[in-house]
Amino acid sequence: MPKARADDVTAGGLLADRRAEILVRLEARLRDSGSLLGKDPAVLPECLARADAILTATVTDLARSAPPVQQQPQQPVTPPGGTGVLMDVVLAELLRVAAEQPQLVPDLAAVLTVLHRNLASQVHAIGDSYDTSILRTADEARRRERRQLAREVHDQLGHELSIAMHQLELVELYEAADDRAAAAKRISGAREHLSAALSIVRQLITEFSDGPAALDLEQEIVAFADTAGAWRTVVHVKVTGNQRLVPDRHRKELFLILREALLNVFAHAAAEKAVVLVDITSETITASVEDDGIGFDPARAAARQGFGLVSMRERAGSLGGSCVVTATATGSRVDVELPLP
Repeated sequence: MPKARADDVTAGGLLADRRAEILVRLEARLRDSGSLLGKDPAVLPECLARADAILTATVTDLARSAPPVQQQPQQPVTPPGGTGVLMDVVLAELLRVAAEQPQLVPDLAAVLTVLHRNLASQVHAIGDSYDTSILRTADEARRRERRQLAREVHDQLGHELSIAMHQLELVELYEAADDRAAAAKRISGAREHLSAALSIVRQLITEFSDGPAALDLEQEIVAFADTAGAWRTVVHVKVTGNQRLVPDRHRKELFLILREALLNVFAHAAAEKAVVLVDITSETITASVEDDGIGFDPARAAARQGFGLVSMRERAGSLGGSCVVTATATGSRVDVELPLP
């Protein structure tokens, strides 16, 4: 009578007994790999479910009969995504069994043969899951970009256009009252805010297009000042330090803070000159906007949510920085400090 193998183990039983452990190791491998299959909470369960189905089908096939012999050599298949990792995990597990029980090597070979066949039949399905994950990630990125654009249009462009429209409505009232001086002043104010809106549109086009990189920060500030109001206030801009040290978000928020400060100068300060200074070190960005205008009361302005002071402070605070506004009867100054990561 032939001698029975240890515990009369079958090829299907070998895999069935280790199925749960294989799935645990597979999940750990996928999470540690950093791939989308391990990161996407919607795709990972699907990937593990497919792997479980493949293992179950393999156990079933092994229980039916000996694996069929291929008439022609089959080219090795390297399945995309999680199936390739599944094959690695199963192989590592079976190698441990072979080291402990070498008499089971024929059964282990049968497991690998049937598993390889089942994996090959699932290549396209698993590949579709991986592609779905990539498409989902790309779609989420587009959605975030659209939401960002909507916020920028509402918070920046909408603000300027709303003020310009209000100024033009006042023009109609003053013209009806035959107050031409007041009407002319409102027309001038509307023109300033429309110019600022045009500058914002150009900036948004630059940010949300695939065109060339943004201008040097100094050039960007000068370009905005020329468009928004430098025709009535001379603006001097100086940026020192390595701009490559500044992350995109810091650069954007800093520019928006400085832009708001200059808009306040153009709209309210009646200044002849404004100076913008930016200094970049490896740890901090410091910036200031100083004018020689008529000044204002920062406390009163903040209390009525005016001059964009709240927005400036919130932008700086979101990056762990500060924005301090001081003013006297002979001018005002905005000081910004942003720590670099």
